[in-house]
Amino acid sequence: MPELPTSPVYLLTRSVLAVRGCVEKALGEVALTPSQYFVLFLVETGEATSSAELARATGVLPQSITELISLLAKRGLIARTPDSANNRILRIEVTAAGHKLFEKATELAIRVERELFEGFEPAEVDELNRLFGRLIASAERHSYHPKLRSLPTAGAKRQPVRVARKAPARRRMAARS
Repeated sequence: MPELPTSPVYLLTRSVLAVRGCVEKALGEVALTPSQYFVLFLVETGEATSSAELARATGVLPQSITELISLLAKRGLIARTPDSANNRILRIEVTAAGHKLFEKATELAIRVERELFEGFEPAEVDELNRLFGRLIASAERHSYHPKLRSLPTAGAKRQPVRVARKAPARRRMAARS
């Protein structure tokens, strides 16, 4: 077998796919997909309460999130009501049935996470969390980042990131001499 690349982005992607497979299987026990669970999580925690906020938070197009929201609503897991200040916005709330299912799914998600990190020291998990936080912030500032994927920070204006470029190899070699 050829040696695997050691690019952090490649390894992160492989990790995401491997973990997602475990989470899909676990959440399947309560008839939820990871995307459905994430929507319930965002609404339950108040991080996103409209389809536009959910689309930005999940990194999908508004049309795609609408399909996901409709499916959850048909199952009676969420309810949509007009916003009191703007009737064109539908606020999303988790129903009692949705809350009950969310709690069961959260127990499964926590169990899977504990099992996946059994061989890790607490300091290693803390370091992963710190590094992932930095990577997320860096990606959200990157010029290629689709802005729909990041939740806006109230009153904060993002500045473009300046990337330092390496000098061509000849100049680096000359600088060392």
